[in-house]
Amino acid sequence: MIQTFGLSHIQLSVSDLERSLRFYQELLGMKELFRFGSNAVMLQTPGSNEIFTLNCNSEGTDGLGKMGGIAHFGFRLREAIEMTEVLDAVARAGGTPVDHGKRGKDKEELYAFATDPDGYEIEFFWAPASN
Repeated sequence: MIQTFGLSHIQLSVSDLERSLRFYQELLGMKELFRFGSNAVMLQTPGSNEIFTLNCNSEGTDGLGKMGGIAHFGFRLREAIEMTEVLDAVARAGGTPVDHGKRGKDKEELYAFATDPDGYEIEFFWAPASN
């Protein structure tokens, strides 16, 4: 078995680097760590270790906005908030709200789905801490 600290990063091909950068910074407060030339930027969500890279390289545009077998990627929220607020924030940042609701055994988990400016599907969810 190979032991890891978990997923370290994800890289998305994007059509407009600055537009996608603004979306993730405005919506999730991601901080720019550094750039790779003029085509890529590395971001980090405050309080986390994961890295989020946006790449606007013309060679990677064939799969732009397509998930290539990955249904979506998700962000777990630190506190319970109305998912309509999350979807409103998505729309203000330039994304598209898709759906929201409750799930789980007692419908205690909250979720929302949206897409970013290039069409990548994102899930936002909150679940109570388990005892």
